[in-house]
Amino acid sequence: MLGPIFSALTGLKNASQRLQNSANNIANINTPGFKKSDVNSVDLQSGGSRVNAVSKSNTQGALIPTNNPLDLAIDGKGFFQVTNPNGGTSFTRSGSFTVGGGGNIVDASGNALTPAVNVPGQNTGVNVGANGQISAQVGGQPEVIGQIELANFSNPSGLTAVGGNLLNESAGSGAPVAGNPGAGGLGTVRSGFLEGSNVNITEEIVEQIVSKAAFKANINVIKANDELLGTILDIKS
Repeated sequence: MLGPIFSALTGLKNASQRLQNSANNIANINTPGFKKSDVNSVDLQSGGSRVNAVSKSNTQGALIPTNNPLDLAIDGKGFFQVTNPNGGTSFTRSGSFTVGGGGNIVDASGNALTPAVNVPGQNTGVNVGANGQISAQVGGQPEVIGQIELANFSNPSGLTAVGGNLLNESAGSGAPVAGNPGAGGLGTVRSGFLEGSNVNITEEIVEQIVSKAAFKANINVIKANDELLGTILDIKS
């Protein structure tokens, strides 16, 4: 009698996690560079199922023109590197960069690009090449002020999401391998573009419908078994 209830409870947990994951994907549909998460489930020998892993899908999002030279998109593989609030290095596909108060190039949350690039205050324009070289117009002349390095991983899907559209290295992702854009299999940098989210709203709506139906079905199994147990206990008494 307890077997169906156990299976239904694991099914409830599974459906709940899928709903939460899908809701997070939908909430970030307009977040530049956001990579959707996929929930992978496995069947249990004792019945029911459980979430085996939640992995990132690293398919390319659409490139959206902005005409802002510090809006950067990666066309191909790789991640921008930024210094996170803990002083370590995090990785992101969100290339919405600006010049911070100290002149350093920072992301939308104020995290500095790594390696750091400082933009001279008396510049009349900044240019970012496809190879990641950054130059500024100073005194009417172009001056190279820095180089963007991208990082890639043997298993990018294994990166750990830490909020703020940032990802951290994990045992599952492997160690980062950094290099200049366009070299070693890394993508190129597109200045004046942002990479859109890779969330497919149609797929997420279907996932929401299926997960809600599974949640309701498992609730009904628990109710039915609870009523059956109650009937048996009443008969015995």
